[in-house]
Amino acid sequence: MKTIGIIGGLGPQATIDFEERLHKVSQKLIKKYRNEGYPPIITYFFRKPPIKLTKNGTVVIPLRPSTDFLKIIKKVANLANFLVVPSNTPHVFAKEIEKVSGKKFLNMIDLTIDEIKKLNFKKVGILAIGHTLSSGLYQKKLDEIHVSWITVDQSFEQKLDNAIFLLMEGNPKPLEKITNEAIKILREQEAEAIILGCSELPLAIDWTRKMKNLINPVDLLAEAAIKESMK
Repeated sequence: MKTIGIIGGLGPQATIDFEERLHKVSQKLIKKYRNEGYPPIITYFFRKPPIKLTKNGTVVIPLRPSTDFLKIIKKVANLANFLVVPSNTPHVFAKEIEKVSGKKFLNMIDLTIDEIKKLNFKKVGILAIGHTLSSGLYQKKLDEIHVSWITVDQSFEQKLDNAIFLLMEGNPKPLEKITNEAIKILREQEAEAIILGCSELPLAIDWTRKMKNLINPVDLLAEAAIKESMK
């Protein structure tokens, strides 16, 4: 099988969650014997912002990948057959990632849009934060396929942003509360489905409740990665 290269750590818990999802998909799709039947995986936990910052620590606009982030992409690419990033915002740099690495890059945003087309949704909610929203990662592609979209307002977005940082620091409760509130708001605005456009959000949801039409890009990426590894 092909080796999967994961550039993770941008959300540490989200990266671990992605690896677990990879293994679950492997168990469904690949013939196993003991610890065999799983693809080789190289994971790098990147511990800095992937986005270029000014000397004052503010984000450079338009968004550009940091030098260190590009270096790590090259490093992981040397050990892997293709790359994935289980985080939304770095997909702004999808073309740069593929160019710098010289390897195939599985695009989580494109996978999500393909799923929405397949399920024939006409109006979706986007639950995301910061640069994922401001860069229009999902909005632009939804416009291209003529699917209407809605998001939470900016003040709510900031609450969600803060709660995600708290989860990274070990406190998941605020994110669980704010995520449920956000889903309710988007449902009330008649969203047929909701994109979980931040890879921490699946960690804040009680999946035993079988909430309807939540689209998890991380799940789609895990399945695509295993299938690519099997080619």
